[in-house]
Amino acid sequence: MRSLFGNSIRERRLRIASLVALVAGVAFGFWAQVFDPLQDVQNVIADALFDKETASPNVVVVAINDGALSEHGRIGEWSRSLHAETVDSLTAAGARTIFYDILFAERSRIDPEGDNALARAISDSGLVVLPVAGDGEAKETDSGPVFGEMTLPFEALRDGATLAHVNLPPDGDGRVRTVPAQISDTDGNTYSAASVAAVYRQFGRDAPVPLSIEGGELDLFGRTAPLEDGAAFRINYAGPARPQGQGGSFLALPFDEVRTGDFDPSLVAGKIVIVGAMAAALDVQPAPLLDTAYGAEIHANAIDTLLRDRFIRATGGVTTFLTTIALVVMAALFLPRWRPLYSLATVTGFIVAYALFGVYMFSRGWIIEFVDPPVGLVIATVVALSYSVISERSTAREMQELFGRYVSPQVARALVDRADRGELKLGGELREVTVLFGDIRGFTPLSARTPPHELVALLNEHFDVIISRIMENGGIINKFAGDSVMAFWNAPDDQEGHALAACRAALQSQDALEKLSDAPIARWGFGISTGVALAGNVGSGKRLEYTVIGDSVNLGARLCGVAPAGEVWINVNTREQVTGLLEVEELPPQPIKGIEGMVTAFRLQRPVAQEPLEVGGKR
Repeated sequence: MRSLFGNSIRERRLRIASLVALVAGVAFGFWAQVFDPLQDVQNVIADALFDKETASPNVVVVAINDGALSEHGRIGEWSRSLHAETVDSLTAAGARTIFYDILFAERSRIDPEGDNALARAISDSGLVVLPVAGDGEAKETDSGPVFGEMTLPFEALRDGATLAHVNLPPDGDGRVRTVPAQISDTDGNTYSAASVAAVYRQFGRDAPVPLSIEGGELDLFGRTAPLEDGAAFRINYAGPARPQGQGGSFLALPFDEVRTGDFDPSLVAGKIVIVGAMAAALDVQPAPLLDTAYGAEIHANAIDTLLRDRFIRATGGVTTFLTTIALVVMAALFLPRWRPLYSLATVTGFIVAYALFGVYMFSRGWIIEFVDPPVGLVIATVVALSYSVISERSTAREMQELFGRYVSPQVARALVDRADRGELKLGGELREVTVLFGDIRGFTPLSARTPPHELVALLNEHFDVIISRIMENGGIINKFAGDSVMAFWNAPDDQEGHALAACRAALQSQDALEKLSDAPIARWGFGISTGVALAGNVGSGKRLEYTVIGDSVNLGARLCGVAPAGEVWINVNTREQVTGLLEVEELPPQPIKGIEGMVTAFRLQRPVAQEPLEVGGKR
């Protein structure tokens, strides 16, 4: 397992970060593949790529507008003779196909003669496509939706007309983006889409029943329309229908002008004409480029897609999943090894490049998945970086603990904090400190007669005793030098009672050392000094050491050097701070090497072992 994740802490951290990111990204990929929670976001982005353009001039809309409704009332109450007049007018003008986007499901109870007139006009024209509509929920099949019920024009209108469906199922956000190429009922009757039927009629043919759908494609006499799930083709929207001169993608002619023949016949000659309602009082469906899209406009865009071979495809779920996984793998393998800023910049740049690639692919007739792969990439990146940050902090704590084995934990924390603030540099501050020095008496002859491994074991045993007492009393182990130890108090943080704490650490150490089995052959002397010293970093720019230096520190070392085995000697300042707390004995003035004049020193009396002193409060 160790070799699997690397042999170093850093390598293990990087590999685990990669693994965690990979698992998170792949899990998102599967979740997105199964539930597709971001499809609405994808649709909104894809819709924004459609750009208004001039559509096929062979598609014209005859709009039943507000003027017609004002003149004739509600459409359901019109005499069907008005529609008969429109069919006759368009036929006379040379229209190639007339798609009437109004469902005449029942005979009129107001004007039966109008129904007869419309039936005659449709029969005489031979150019009319009439709508049918599937009702209720449909069962999705590979060849298109199957409805339990179907609404058709009343029987008299069916003779001489081409029947085609006008179902425009919206996506989850209510927008129409696809058209089923055909629908069926449970009796096996099949109807092609009105747009497909209109295009077939434009070329003088009837749409085959059923349509030729193989391999997810629709054959349209030489051209191939790609189909999505449910045998539906995607509409490549060109824009709205507007009256001449108003900037529409399709030409829209007023209904009454066409009905009365008060228009230029060349505008419809040889073309597909869609007659449908386009009035403010009528319901509309939203669609790309058409926030208030009427059914006639949607059908016009569908016909335009087929006529101009402007088919647009959406990449499938498998392609999206594989793209997501590829990006996740890339993020998992590389990003944890980079600095977070570089990783975020790379991810941002890649997402921008991916979006630009998507825009290019859209211009080539493909809608790629804009959301899932980038989201998978972001999730993998965030997880990888989050794990790296957490593990870095954990590693920093581990390193601080490790560092604390070589210097005191207090100094380790102080150095790490200062390095984090950019303040780790040479220099320090003058402050009152108490220093403790201790060493073994007669260490040189002892080392000469003791095997090295036994000598190291002896030192470790003794150091363990002394270090424990120093740390219990709040001291900082500064350094070891062979058989000696140095510790200090009241730096880098303020500590109350630091002189008393140092004295108790020395006395408790002496008591514990004398209980060791090797105590008779290795006895310690201690020197303690309190005074002002420089506390801070010394050394060079390449190697620093946090320590205390000054005359008071030197005095502590000298007192240790002259203190007999088993005794603790302190200076005047220390004695002043422990007066009344510990028993001390004043010694005769001592000549101490390296210090001018006679030095007054004091010997701590050996009372019954004291409990460790709680220290660390602010002065």
